[in-house]
Amino acid sequence: MHALLNCIIKEVAIPRNTLGYRWPARREGLSERLHGTPLLIEWSSTLALFVMVDRRSVIGSHYYLSEVHLREAGASGWHAPALAELIAALLAHCQWHDGTLNQELCDQVVQSQDVMTSIVAHAVGQSRLHPLTDYRRSEQGLWFGHPNHPTPKARKWPRHLLQDRPDYAPEFGATTTLHQFSFPVAGLSMQANRLSALEVLPHVADQGQAENDDRVVLSMHPVQADLFRQDARVARLIGEGVIGDLGPSGWQAAPTASMRTWYLEDHPWFLKGSLNVRITNCVRKNAWYELESTLVIDRILHRLAHSQDDALEALCVAQEPATVHWAPTWGDEDERRWFREQTGMILRENFCRRFSPERCLLSGTLFARDAQLAPMVLSFIAGTPAEGPLVLPSEGRVREWFQAYLHTLVAPVMGLFFRHGIVMEPHLQNCVLIHDDGMPCRMLLRDFEGVKLTHDKGVDWLAGESLHPRVRASMTYDREQGWHRIAYCLLVNHVAEAILALSWQRPVLGDVLWQDTQDELHRVRRALGTSAPELDALLAGGELPCKTNFTLRLMAKADRQARYVSLPNPWQATEVLDREVAYG
Repeated sequence: MHALLNCIIKEVAIPRNTLGYRWPARREGLSERLHGTPLLIEWSSTLALFVMVDRRSVIGSHYYLSEVHLREAGASGWHAPALAELIAALLAHCQWHDGTLNQELCDQVVQSQDVMTSIVAHAVGQSRLHPLTDYRRSEQGLWFGHPNHPTPKARKWPRHLLQDRPDYAPEFGATTTLHQFSFPVAGLSMQANRLSALEVLPHVADQGQAENDDRVVLSMHPVQADLFRQDARVARLIGEGVIGDLGPSGWQAAPTASMRTWYLEDHPWFLKGSLNVRITNCVRKNAWYELESTLVIDRILHRLAHSQDDALEALCVAQEPATVHWAPTWGDEDERRWFREQTGMILRENFCRRFSPERCLLSGTLFARDAQLAPMVLSFIAGTPAEGPLVLPSEGRVREWFQAYLHTLVAPVMGLFFRHGIVMEPHLQNCVLIHDDGMPCRMLLRDFEGVKLTHDKGVDWLAGESLHPRVRASMTYDREQGWHRIAYCLLVNHVAEAILALSWQRPVLGDVLWQDTQDELHRVRRALGTSAPELDALLAGGELPCKTNFTLRLMAKADRQARYVSLPNPWQATEVLDREVAYG
């Protein structure tokens, strides 16, 4: 419910100026004991929403202090709807949109809620396994998912694989056995930077299970393996002995928050495979053009990491130096590409071997909430036991910690964009904090799938590369697209959630942390040594771009078709806002 509210406030109510911090004219059905700041949304001329929040926020970043209340025109009063009723009402009264609406959205929201219900029930019984203890637990402790997405836990699993506690869902803390298939060496493709075949193949699967020297073994997600075997072409090749189905015979691996990337303790690589299942927005597969572009981005970032650019002094990325896939040597191009995408695997550096698992934490979980909806980062900063009563760290301690955190995060992202035309996506699930006894030390950026090169500057890095036009197109953005992606991921998705978590029960502290963010942006701007008109405009009071996750699902469009709306500048607005502060 809170994630859905976050979406409609940021994507619809603020841009359309239909949100007000005021009580409704009529209060029938509302409790007299509500506390906090009132927030009223006029969704349409016939539907309104009301909820109590802990602060005024020009970018729609709140804690919610009451149930959500709904009132339709002609109703006798307000009432608190179930989630399915709320989403159905939003669809029915969507008068500001005249396109075809995704009527399956209600089912997707409810399915996400059902998964979350199981996750939270499990988490309550596992309080001793605190998500901020080490890297694996942080990957598997993101219980509520994306805080600004209408279906943060939606998973379109095949019906026969649905379970209350599937081994392949990270939130249940399980490890699972990877499925393995054997293939003829003919048809195997291995591409690598700085690695030989002997350094890649033994880390993709257990090659000791190959039937002979003319065959190779590849690993696969258990769900992906099930889907793969159901295809008539695959079934025929298995029947003919061309493909060997070795069953669940692979390594024990832990699913990470992305669902399709596997963590093997002490293994040199994460294994990122395809998973032809819709997770939140997208069907998660290694598209053929992404398998190629990954290696190009790896080469570029490897060169940059060894450059002498002072603006990238803090840059730290997880390498992705190898891809492997199998496709038959016969058949048409479409069929070979289908096999390539089904079997494709990307090797990503296991950075825990570089920094140790105890020092690595997924940022998404760091600023997420525990099963009682309290932000976990506060006990982490305070150094208090997670299972004990929450003791808020001092405001001075929070600011010191947050300033150190910003110092690891902002400079490399801005340096890559403005100096080199490279767009990395520093959203919460793409960032891993490296800390020393709790204090931020480095920020590791990962996932080359989302890395883009701008048309005006970044494409210069492709000189000497021979690329298919589809590969090149998948890697490039115009400059405005690049800035929108960076500004949204960094400030709306990441920093705003961090500030909200850090200022829990202390809303005024949130304003101070936004000021610290502005100070860090000014510091980075002075050090860039190149033109940065988009950053200059933001610091002068320009608006923030916000990705439209709710509208995207409302229209049943692919993630690459996402659009952006504008949110008010958080610093400009803070200076003039008539503050009305309420404590949660």
